[in-house]
Amino acid sequence: MAVTSLSEVRTKVCLDFATAPHRFAYHQIMLVGSGTGDFTIDSTHYSCTVGSLLWIRPNQVIQFASATNMEARLVMFTETFPLRLRAHLGMLDDVLRPCHWQLRDDELATFRRVLALMQEEFERPDQGLGEDILKHLLAVTLMHIDQMCRGQHTDRSTAEAPTGENGELFLRFRRELEASYRRTRLVEDYAAALNCTPRTLSRACRTVAGTSTKDLIDARVALEAKRLLVHTDLPVGSIARQLGFTEVTNFGKFFVRRVNMTPGTFRRGDDSQN
Repeated sequence: MAVTSLSEVRTKVCLDFATAPHRFAYHQIMLVGSGTGDFTIDSTHYSCTVGSLLWIRPNQVIQFASATNMEARLVMFTETFPLRLRAHLGMLDDVLRPCHWQLRDDELATFRRVLALMQEEFERPDQGLGEDILKHLLAVTLMHIDQMCRGQHTDRSTAEAPTGENGELFLRFRRELEASYRRTRLVEDYAAALNCTPRTLSRACRTVAGTSTKDLIDARVALEAKRLLVHTDLPVGSIARQLGFTEVTNFGKFFVRRVNMTPGTFRRGDDSQN
């Protein structure tokens, strides 16, 4: 885990790297404290200002605009660092959850106090309990984000905590999806892996996320396709094979259906924006 500032990070990396699409293998929470700047996460553009909060999850493709006067506080941590939290904080590894919020003044003041405590503890010489204290402060941070997320967004995937049998099954499904989306897009395969019927799994997805199991599977595959198109120079055929498509034409049809453009057009569009 690390607590630092955006300006400090800038001193350690070259401008070309900072403004190029890249991926990290860890979580990064960023709270903008001053200035403005443009930021892209998984091909979605965000105009950031004071009070903008971003949560970049492992393997998401991110990119800064070249010109920015933005300053921000950063909290970075690996997937193994956080405490085991309640099930409704499954957003920790849920890449389809929101990753940007604009905090109200009262939320910003509270969140700044939490981050200040974390930074103070991070900079303090460890007397034996430093790691445990940081883990608990991180848990408080994540719970604040979860609370703000459910308070500010009205879609069912973020407004309701996945509790009860449906919630537990949904979180198990999301973990299985992360492990298997490159191998299969069949609802029946996921139901079998979770030892339930497709109807039971569909009910859990509808209850918690407000959409179908198939839609969630396809959304995850499309997200990875967009990441690979932006972040790599792999041929479209290679990307198709990585994502389990035996024919590149089938991948092209799938991508058009999900993104409303061909893979080549999507890649050229991102290249023209860099």
